Amino acid sequence: MRRLIRRTTSVWEREDGFSFLLVLLVANLFVAPLLKDGFPGLAIAAAALSFLLFVVGALVVAKTVWGAIFVALLAGSATALEMVRQIDASDPLAKWRLVAACLTFGVFALVTLIRVFSPGPVTSHRLVGAVVAYLLIGLTWACAYEFLASLRSAAFQMARAEGSYPPFLYYSFVTLTTVGYGDITPVSSAARALSNLESLIGVLFPAVLIGRLLTKQGAGAPPEAPDAG
Repeated sequence: MRRLIRRTTSVWEREDGFSFLLVLLVANLFVAPLLKDGFPGLAIAAAALSFLLFVVGALVVAKTVWGAIFVALLAGSATALEMVRQIDASDPLAKWRLVAACLTFGVFALVTLIRVFSPGPVTSHRLVGAVVAYLLIGLTWACAYEFLASLRSAAFQMARAEGSYPPFLYYSFVTLTTVGYGDITPVSSAARALSNLESLIGVLFPAVLIGRLLTKQGAGAPPEAPDAG
């Protein structure tokens, strides 16, 4: 039993944990909203994926004792407030929930980037970590947009949409990828500033950060053997 616990713990301490976190991020971003929209009876499963994301994220990014305590407090607060929303549909602590989620995802993204660019060889797990950080940035901004809209309902102008896919999750990623369909428009100064910052990150992240990782990986590759011919 102890050996099993040690093996499980070592997964999170190594870079392998990025792959687990990526799977959960994809499930939360693309699967859970469709489950809630198309199959209302599976809303509990979608909520469970959300809780699991906080737990796994905390396990992956926390490497020191104090870091683990800090991340556990953030993720625990976000999880508790998410549970309140699931129990009470009126979401009485919406602003606090969004702040906690925004800070949690932001810390996850920052720590992930620090670990990705820490000294050592560039492995496939680190490339996965860069993708994880990119998705976490999109989630962080989605929470920030929703928080801004909770403070001022007229901060964004939205076209009518079918289904219940989270509008700010959708808006965050079309902004991060600089697609910009125009069906959601930032109106207030704060909304425009946040949108500009996210679109700038969306342009620079693949070009600079992931490009640097790939360059570092190439520089660390062993030289090719000379052609015998």
